[in-house]
Amino acid sequence: MSPPWITYSVGQNTYTVGLPVKRQYHDAVPPLTRDRIITAAVTLADRDGFGGVTLRRIAAELDVHVTSLYNHVPTRDAVTDGIIERLIDEAKLPASPVSWEEWARSFFAAIGTVATTHPGAFAALQHRPVQGPRAAASFEVALEAFVKAGLSSEEAYSAVKAVSLTTLAVALERGMAARGEAAETAIEDLPPEAFPEIRRVAGSADPEAAWSFSLETLVSGLRSQIRRSRVRS
Repeated sequence: MSPPWITYSVGQNTYTVGLPVKRQYHDAVPPLTRDRIITAAVTLADRDGFGGVTLRRIAAELDVHVTSLYNHVPTRDAVTDGIIERLIDEAKLPASPVSWEEWARSFFAAIGTVATTHPGAFAALQHRPVQGPRAAASFEVALEAFVKAGLSSEEAYSAVKAVSLTTLAVALERGMAARGEAAETAIEDLPPEAFPEIRRVAGSADPEAAWSFSLETLVSGLRSQIRRSRVRS
């Protein structure tokens, strides 16, 4: 597009010049925020593994200097906390009143889905505790549900802990499977006569069936525990 022109005269001479045009920047870089940093960290973890998430690599991903990150995430632990918060937000954990069994099944499914969707970033949960009101709200609902079912507060805490540990163990294996990292024991050198059952299931066991079995065993055990607690009270 041609610039605007102006014509002026000096004595008997006439001059025409173009006025400078202000440049328009349509592709302005968005401001650096904690949200952008955590998004980059999750992307980096899923692509290259959680071990590859460093402040310098995040800065390179965002095309900024590493020192510009410090006002938002001063340490790698702060980045890890942010990743976990993001995963918990995406999980949409049950946070409204439900039965203890519905909570356990929903929690198990939600965390498993996040582990499959973000197999690299999910490893962050092995390094830092879960923080934030979103996770706390789900655990509060769970404790209330178990107490309402007949457990004491201490027993309800143990029940929530049992669900959480089982869920995380299965989810970590789901994440490994999503990354193509099979967690299998090498049995080729084990003599068949000494380990017939191990050799029999080798290569034929269905991990999905095993994960489902873990959940059903957990729920069955909790149901029995609740019945015993009711009898005692």
